[in-house]
Amino acid sequence: MKNIHLIANAHLDPVWLWRWQEGCSEALSTFKTVEEMTGEFEEFVFNHNEAILYEWVKDNSPGLFQKLQKAVEEGRWSIMGGWYLQPDCNMPSGESIVRNIERGRRFFREYFNSLPTTAINFDSFGHSRGLVQILKKAGYDSYIVCRPAKNGFPFEEQDFEWEGLDGSTILVHRSDENYNSVWGQAAKELMEFLPLKEKEEVTLFLWGVGDHGGGPSRKDLQDLKELAENNKDYNLIHSTPEAYFKERITKVKEFPRVSKGLNPVAEGCYTSQIRIKQKHRELENELYSAEKMAAAAWLQCGRSYPEKEMKDAAGALIFSEFHDALPGSGSPLVETDTLRLLNYGLELMSRVKHSAALALAQGEKRVKEGTSVILFYNPHPFDITGVFSCETGLPVQNWSTDFMYPKVMFEGKQIPAQAEKESSNFNLDWRKKIVVQATLKASSMNRMDVYFEPIPKRPVFTEIVSRPEYILDNGSMKVVIDTATGLLKEYSVKGVRYLEEESIQLVCFEDTHNPWGFGKKESRSRRAFQLLTTHEAAEYCGLSEKVIPAVRIIEDGEVRTTVEAVFGLHDSKAYIRYHIPKKGSCFDVEIGVHFQEKEKYLKAILKTPEEYEALHGQIMFGREELNKNKETVSQKWTMAVDGTADKALAVINNGTHGASYTGREFGITLLRSAGYTSSDFIVGKALQEEQWAPRMEQGERFYRFRIQGGAAAEVERMIDREALAFNEEPYGFSFCPPEEGEAAGQFMTIDNPQVIISAVKRAENFDGYILRLYESTGKSAKVNIRMLDGRIDQEVSLGGFEVKTYKIDLAEGRLTETGLLEEYQAEDRDEAIRD
Repeated sequence: MKNIHLIANAHLDPVWLWRWQEGCSEALSTFKTVEEMTGEFEEFVFNHNEAILYEWVKDNSPGLFQKLQKAVEEGRWSIMGGWYLQPDCNMPSGESIVRNIERGRRFFREYFNSLPTTAINFDSFGHSRGLVQILKKAGYDSYIVCRPAKNGFPFEEQDFEWEGLDGSTILVHRSDENYNSVWGQAAKELMEFLPLKEKEEVTLFLWGVGDHGGGPSRKDLQDLKELAENNKDYNLIHSTPEAYFKERITKVKEFPRVSKGLNPVAEGCYTSQIRIKQKHRELENELYSAEKMAAAAWLQCGRSYPEKEMKDAAGALIFSEFHDALPGSGSPLVETDTLRLLNYGLELMSRVKHSAALALAQGEKRVKEGTSVILFYNPHPFDITGVFSCETGLPVQNWSTDFMYPKVMFEGKQIPAQAEKESSNFNLDWRKKIVVQATLKASSMNRMDVYFEPIPKRPVFTEIVSRPEYILDNGSMKVVIDTATGLLKEYSVKGVRYLEEESIQLVCFEDTHNPWGFGKKESRSRRAFQLLTTHEAAEYCGLSEKVIPAVRIIEDGEVRTTVEAVFGLHDSKAYIRYHIPKKGSCFDVEIGVHFQEKEKYLKAILKTPEEYEALHGQIMFGREELNKNKETVSQKWTMAVDGTADKALAVINNGTHGASYTGREFGITLLRSAGYTSSDFIVGKALQEEQWAPRMEQGERFYRFRIQGGAAAEVERMIDREALAFNEEPYGFSFCPPEEGEAAGQFMTIDNPQVIISAVKRAENFDGYILRLYESTGKSAKVNIRMLDGRIDQEVSLGGFEVKTYKIDLAEGRLTETGLLEEYQAEDRDEAIRD
């Protein structure tokens, strides 16, 4: 008789159409009700995951929590999955997913002595291929998902072998029945489902009222009991995911194999509620750079490691990654709460970073009379060459009408520097935004002494609208801006053209009101922003007493030229700033949009001279070729590649995820103005009430990108390092050093750009510090890691896309490999490690 494994669960979104407070209350209610049922119905087993829900029970109902512990011990209740929560499985970095799993597994091991071997993400909108290696190294042998749906696969089986970037594999069950059942309908739904799976030798069936919790009802349990007693064809078993997979692998020796990400799913979620996505990326950047700085400050300077602040910020980050928060499928209240939580984490990290920076600045000489000092701490183990900026004050306020212009000395030499418009508008020559071109030393404090010389007035720049085009050529790259359109006309590197005219054009397309859905790129729906007139430009910029050209130079000096153009479409306005450096082959684009359109999506379109062969994107701990015919999802960069022509065009971002490449148009998706949680359902079409209803992204939104063209092999080799430096920027601050203590020196260096340091931080599961790194290109690599003036100097080998985690063992003077979740037993205390 065929076994049917009934997996009772109660999918419970902590937030979605409701706020976390209601999610917490529902967890208490669901868990209490189901715990009682497990005692009433013989052989019934309930499964539930997500440590955050159990934490809420522990903190708010200790008695119920003790009953849950007993139920787990007696086998009536199964800890399922073992993660902290079910996140989006595309947009968080690999490092963020590791933190989610580690926190959840540590909680369940401590309070329930349980370590599940089947991971579950029922409701996530697609799954990054980078997950496979993470799951394997976190101790999982199987995975249950519900998306993509079966029409996205070329085979009938629900089970398949999923191959990761590094070649590792995991067994996946994709449940066709989805994770929910209607109250009182579980037995009926089961009998409708089983004939569709007659060929399976063993079947899994997920059931239980979900989304807002609930789980099994007494009616469902009684119906299933009667069905089991009267059914001669099936053996119905109240079961667990682990029990299903244990039987499954005895029945089938070979499974279909999938060697790609489980995407796309709900493409609108790659862009909906863009502010959450940008703020999430910002907190990722700040948390991981703060950890590097805090670890260096402790190991080099003895500054205590801020464990509580790090834990709280990581908790804020993980919660924001929930699969209805980060994807933008939650209500306006959820958006507000998530942004507030992310800002809480950012505030904590701002304090941690500055405290660490002050410690790492010890030993700096006093400020010289008549000068100011700016410091840049580079948290990365490699030198960074580029343009950097920091605000400081004049040593003495300037009460004359002269303008004090900076001269910057770095390592005994004058370096290119310029003054740009400071963030404040206090009309006294006092605050200065200093912009420099420099190479910052790896994992080190970089000091710059700023001298000031008077010039007659603040710089005024040449008008360019009288020319048909404005050309900036620094010898390595050429950028041409069309002054009639405000758009890019050409971008070339070493004489090879990568962008054509009408590039960086802002284009609106018709969209759906549904935050999960995505509109079509049809030409009839295409509406481009147009350059404003001089009067419109002045009005948009807030100038009531003058008119200004819509395209103009706003900054120029030894370091870079910035050209600004302003645009409009209906009641929406936008500016684009092209930051063109005087050295190098890449340039930055800053976009600000004041959006007022409804049910539209907005792309920044880059036009390539020819259609490139492929589109690649960064994913968790690696990269993958993306589908050119679909809206795609990636992380810090997206890149069009043409191997035949040996060309690549990469776009690095600081918080966008959606992109497309159709024909010769490389589109970066900036925002969507869909409705909140808007879905047509049994009542009819959504958003038909005769009242004002909010749409997403109404108001100001801001973006930064770096555009890099070059030979394909070189761009592919360096892109992850460049994207990391663009996102985790060096920490710049103004300081008058007291000249105390000894200089910290260089914390760490690595010598291979293929290898990316994902984390340097205090360990979670033993005393000491860990270093995590991965190979980013898919090719085997060796890297030399040097730490703390040579106290550790070690070569590490990695396979293509391989992730490794090491204990920083200073007592032994070496890196000792440990598990992904830092399972390393050691008695060392921090003092022993440091000394």
